[in-house]
Amino acid sequence: MIHPVKINELSQGVKRIIEQDGPAPAKMMAASGMAPLPPAELITALYYLSYDGDNGISQKAQKTLLELPDNILLSTVSGDIFPEVLDGIVTFLVKREKVIEKIILNKRTPDETFIKLAETLKSEKLLEIIIANEQRLLRTPVIIEKLYFNKYTRMSSVDRAVELAIRNHIELTGIPAFDEAKKALEGELIFEADEEPTPDDLNFNNAVEHAEILAEAPVDEVNDVLDALESGAADDNKSDIDENSEKKVVNLATSLTTMTVSQKIRMAMLGSASQRSVLIRDSNKLVIMSVLKSPSVNDAEIRRYSSLKGLPEEAMRYISCKRDWTKQYTVKLNLVNNPRTPIEYAIRFLNYLRPNDVRALERSKDVPGVISKAAKELRKKRTK
Repeated sequence: MIHPVKINELSQGVKRIIEQDGPAPAKMMAASGMAPLPPAELITALYYLSYDGDNGISQKAQKTLLELPDNILLSTVSGDIFPEVLDGIVTFLVKREKVIEKIILNKRTPDETFIKLAETLKSEKLLEIIIANEQRLLRTPVIIEKLYFNKYTRMSSVDRAVELAIRNHIELTGIPAFDEAKKALEGELIFEADEEPTPDDLNFNNAVEHAEILAEAPVDEVNDVLDALESGAADDNKSDIDENSEKKVVNLATSLTTMTVSQKIRMAMLGSASQRSVLIRDSNKLVIMSVLKSPSVNDAEIRRYSSLKGLPEEAMRYISCKRDWTKQYTVKLNLVNNPRTPIEYAIRFLNYLRPNDVRALERSKDVPGVISKAAKELRKKRTK
């Protein structure tokens, strides 16, 4: 491993221990925490030795780092220690909350460390400390992006951070639905920072919990329940719908329905396929577009979404322009059959359809007349 701190910048005591041709017994003694070094130098040596070529030494150094007592770690990581070392040791100490808090509060800690922590921390308290430093967020906006995708970050705090970026004309390109989030926040109340979570935070967490309950449920089962509920057929087909599944899906849908638009957009970004199945049916175009822009959306979902006749034209246009999605024959077929697909795209994809699907379009009452006519002309052209 190439360490960020050059060896010639280290103290003589640390250099003697970590040099590649240094004696193994001395390295092992240092890896055990018994080297006669000041705390900051000892931690620096342990960091280097954690990546030593000798597995025994590296594992021992990592174990020692993990087990260093609080009184040594807390005073050391708060003080004058190499920023690069602080960045390196957070990987080993991420579960030591008191230590990580001191690293977060140390002005020497580099922004790269905050990017890591914003993405991986599960402590709401520590994430709140990170998000409170607006100067750093503006200097390194990727921290906001990582916080946005960390489900442990409070929703109200995410709103404040995104709104901060908007006010300062910063584009958060790491959030695919940033344009939608920006528009949503224009009409929403932004809560001030508070020690206690807001009702919106609790509401968001509740939806996350419902998603975890449904995590193992087949998404097709969720869609079947939603289709039945949407068509009003649930009461007529009780024997075909598992009551327990229906209850779970209804609870999920209810928890999502009561969300604000910005909450729904964030949930579309980091939620499950089951949540997206509910959100794609939302009445707000911003939410629907966020579902389509989710980094987790998969081909099976797009096959389904392309067949939904309740989606707005803007959504169908977006699907039609994504080459990775329209490579699928089913997606092309669904787009041609969907009356919400812009005509120019439906005509283009018509040319790729199989003869039996073209014939079906000629007789279809669900597509615009221009598509039926084009299908008829295409069939005649192919038979010449």
